[in-house]
Amino acid sequence: MTGRLLLALALLAAGPAAAQQTPGPYGPPVTLVQAERAIGAARAEAARRGFSMSFAVVDPAGELISFEKMDATQNGSTEVALAKARSSARFRRPTKAWSDQVAGGRTAVLSLPGVIAVEGGVPILASGRVIGALGVSGGTSEEDGQVAAVGLAALR
Repeated sequence: MTGRLLLALALLAAGPAAAQQTPGPYGPPVTLVQAERAIGAARAEAARRGFSMSFAVVDPAGELISFEKMDATQNGSTEVALAKARSSARFRRPTKAWSDQVAGGRTAVLSLPGVIAVEGGVPILASGRVIGALGVSGGTSEEDGQVAAVGLAALR
């Protein structure tokens, strides 16, 4: 399926509220400097809170730009951080939007390829365009989301 078709299916499955959350089109990819700044801020927040986490930044297509895994982070968080970042970049929305849809009973979104319905993936925007995404894993869903928010704020 094409990217546009997948997005259209995702929006139909998610309902009108999710369509309103979708940022504008894709822009030029996030730079390595930006990716490292976001990861650095997220890592510092995780360390401050005593968490061991993994962090992934991807470009708009979901291809890896930068990755970091803190010491003592569970091995499963490597794949999860990358999957959250990819889901957020490719669908142009935070992964929490999918989690909220599932919690609201819209489980059909789970059948869309690449959807991760767990908080911790956030799109990186520049001038209203998605230039990539940050994925964080290692804590609870809420903790991952909070740490990702700090990483994203470092780019503003």
